[in-house]
Amino acid sequence: MLILLQPGIEPVGQFDLEDDDATLVKGGEVGVFEALEATDAYASDVWAPGPRIQIKLDRVVNNGELYGLVDEGSSGYGTMFGSIIGATVGQGTGFGDLSTTGVVVVGPSTVRGSGKATLWTKPGLYGVTVQAWTSSVEFEALTLNADIFGDAADGTNDGKLTTTSGGNGQQVALGLGLSTDTSLVSTTASAAGATASKEHAVIYLLGVQK
Repeated sequence: MLILLQPGIEPVGQFDLEDDDATLVKGGEVGVFEALEATDAYASDVWAPGPRIQIKLDRVVNNGELYGLVDEGSSGYGTMFGSIIGATVGQGTGFGDLSTTGVVVVGPSTVRGSGKATLWTKPGLYGVTVQAWTSSVEFEALTLNADIFGDAADGTNDGKLTTTSGGNGQQVALGLGLSTDTSLVSTTASAAGATASKEHAVIYLLGVQK
């Protein structure tokens, strides 16, 4: 999940998401622009008036390539309708492998509803939960000024954040560390005598560099 901390004012917009990535996006992955695939499903305004482009979850190959962080996923801020006890709204339809247990459906996620995802491209501070990292090990080991990349598309970890440079293209962000127990309105884990909850990693998005 992507969390807006001190972002670059506003997202660049909402764009069609490559169909193959619709089930992979959790929020916070690296999204890269590419030409619209004619065989992909898309809303009518993607083709006309355009521009005829789409977002894919992948690494950034070149410094001049336009990319950002995808703002979709499971819960919290974003273009979702919110959460209801039992599940995230829109994901409890019972279709495919989605459960209907304890769910009240009031609307789909934006990806399901329009095939689009919001992209944040401007430099700034963002939080990204563990679901958008290639592994929990890399997430928990994040250190100050660690180089962060988007994982090369492989059908599983497409665009997920990683500190491994090999084969993952250009650097997209810098790590600041982990944020724990952020709630100010409920008892935190550490205040209750438990281990502090590692809620999200704080990163600085570099933005496009020429």
